[in-house]
Amino acid sequence: MDSLNEKDIEVWGLSLRLFHWLLAIAFFVSWWAVGHDIRLHILAGACIAGLLLYRLIWGFLGEKHAKFFSFTPSFINIKQHFLDLIKLKTRHDIGHTPIGSIMIYALFMSLFILVISGFSLIALQMNIGPLYGLQTTYSTEVFIQSTHHWCFEALQVLVFIHLLGVAVESILQRTNLIKSMFTGKKTIKENINI
Repeated sequence: MDSLNEKDIEVWGLSLRLFHWLLAIAFFVSWWAVGHDIRLHILAGACIAGLLLYRLIWGFLGEKHAKFFSFTPSFINIKQHFLDLIKLKTRHDIGHTPIGSIMIYALFMSLFILVISGFSLIALQMNIGPLYGLQTTYSTEVFIQSTHHWCFEALQVLVFIHLLGVAVESILQRTNLIKSMFTGKKTIKENINI
């Protein structure tokens, strides 16, 4: 007779969890500071840049589930995951699901573009920051400003989809994925013979 046994395993290390929550806080602060305090907006943006640099390094040197190779989905896995979601079929991925992996990369790329465009804007408009001395045409500056704004809008949508995906996967897997990002442990279900 087969039965399911629940087991808590360490998935997300402390540094990855800190990165995740610090990034969420920095993004929220940056969003709030728009129209309230440009200095705080810039400081939060610089924190996001530092966190992204750290995550890039940790993606190669970190623990198993933090490394980029551990969540590089194939087209076949993405397709199967999508079909599983339509059928409300449970997956038991230890790390990121295939579609979750795409979301992580989409968030990283959008944040990277947001940071580069932000650094470009403060260099052009305030003569400060790591791109100090940058010069360009007015139309290019308008394009950079539009890109910065568009990336922020896209990130709001991506964050919403990310949270929705976490909620759906938590329900389907019958595990609390938000709790996992605090404790680092994920409850998995294993088949055992009785």
